[in-house]
Amino acid sequence: MTVVTAAGAFGDGHGGRLHDRMPPRPEPELDPVLDAVERCLIRFGVRRTSMTDIARELGVARTTLYRQVGSLEEAVSLVGSRRFHRFLDELVALGAGGIDTDTFVAVIVRTVRTALDDPVAQRLLRDEPELLGQYLAGGSLQTLAAQVIELLTPVVAAAAAAGVISSGDPAMTAAWLVRIVLSLGAVPPADDALDETVRHVLLPLLGGDRTGG
Repeated sequence: MTVVTAAGAFGDGHGGRLHDRMPPRPEPELDPVLDAVERCLIRFGVRRTSMTDIARELGVARTTLYRQVGSLEEAVSLVGSRRFHRFLDELVALGAGGIDTDTFVAVIVRTVRTALDDPVAQRLLRDEPELLGQYLAGGSLQTLAAQVIELLTPVVAAAAAAGVISSGDPAMTAAWLVRIVLSLGAVPPADDALDETVRHVLLPLLGGDRTGG
């Protein structure tokens, strides 16, 4: 899953840098613009995508595009924010019937698979891995992780209250979970073993009800 910021994103095509904060959820009226940005990122890659490419894809003048998103960096960051918030919506829907062990496992598995299957992320990993190197070397991942931990902590607290996990400190457990998910994303097990890995390795370490319901 690609997550970047409104102030700057993957770079300007001339050695730019990665950033570490997500902007708020984009307004729905920006969807056609962000759809065009996504198509260009998948087709051209991050460094080679330009505002001209996006405007041509969208069928508007560049001046119109600049009025809508301000800059290429902002456009890319808004794509990341939209993806992340849509993913959060899916997780909320997944747990709408209540939180139990199966739901908790499904959330973790879904998180890893979303990151692994994201076409923009796959293009980045395949063709522009140096950008991820910049991201890691600059310490931005720690700041982004802190933001995700903040969003995840209430979910962990709810899971603990439901007896799904044992957590005296939801924020600490959320931080641990984020790091585990990052590890699974970096070195994933075979796809058909991901669910089993989460259930039999992750949840036993957390404690709580591990019977699957």
